[in-house]
Amino acid sequence: MRHLIVLLSVLVACDDETETETEETIELADYSAPGADTPGTFDERITGSTGVALKIQVWFPTETAGDVVLYDGLLAGEAVDDARPLCDSPRPVLVFSHGNGGFRWQTAFLMEHLASHGWVVAAPDHTFNTFLDGDSEQFLDVILRRPVDLQDTYDWLVAQSAASDSPLAGCIDEADGYAVSGHSFGGYTAYATAGADIIDPYTEAVDNLGDPRVWAAIPLAPWDAGGTIDGGNAAIAVPVMTIGGTLDETTPWSMVSGLHADVTVTPRYLAEMTTSGHYTYAPVACQIYADGDGCGDSFLDLDIAAEIVNTATLSFLESIRLSPEAIDQLPAASDELIWTQE
Repeated sequence: MRHLIVLLSVLVACDDETETETEETIELADYSAPGADTPGTFDERITGSTGVALKIQVWFPTETAGDVVLYDGLLAGEAVDDARPLCDSPRPVLVFSHGNGGFRWQTAFLMEHLASHGWVVAAPDHTFNTFLDGDSEQFLDVILRRPVDLQDTYDWLVAQSAASDSPLAGCIDEADGYAVSGHSFGGYTAYATAGADIIDPYTEAVDNLGDPRVWAAIPLAPWDAGGTIDGGNAAIAVPVMTIGGTLDETTPWSMVSGLHADVTVTPRYLAEMTTSGHYTYAPVACQIYADGDGCGDSFLDLDIAAEIVNTATLSFLESIRLSPEAIDQLPAASDELIWTQE
């Protein structure tokens, strides 16, 4: 299903001083289905502005054929591995933040879906906070560094776009800015990068690590980082969509809805997925934990959950970036999905 809308009407003066109205139209894709492009991916190691090495995964539209990716040899994806990005024009960008002890590709279903719809998506491994290198002694530093990691990731994308010898040459226009998303600890990171005030865990002073280039945020099952965000979401000035699960035991619905309640900007959307748990949004965890908190028969089927998250995310983002009518494709409210919109 495709959606045709009128984007712009202009009046053109003719030689006889009459005016004729012309219409420029834009075609909205069906956001519940994969897009017209093949998603591609590759990873790169960089050094962030903090001096910490970061491994970044990038997803993008491509016309390259090839083998699909096996992320770090652990998760089979649907994106073509080591493909050539299609950079015929600047692409919209989202930067994603993984959960505590997660992976940069943990929510690959969303990254690949966005790439198939023409987006560039990048996600760093938050060094010292992944499944493979978690270090509790670094934890307070990680709280403060996570939003910087996302900004460093976007800075790297911008630099790659400006480099004629980069596969991403021409893919990014820094003036367009970027959206942020993240799961759990990454939900905190998304809020903070979008402009939330935080409480510095060392000094207990109010700080702000927001990036003014961010234009929207989509936290998934967000965590408050141990109280680091304490009412600070009121400082966010860009649209927010928060998604969480009623059955979540790791970041309970009371926490998720409470964090969102502090958001005052409009538009803002809150999605309560009534039969989802914490790992609904990072299904690779269900390969590790077969049952519990989003995994197993007592929770929403992961494929159905992915379709809801994919459709909601694109509808929201494109309603801001492209056309207000895109929001009409939000998944319908049901027994499994409750919307609060303002």
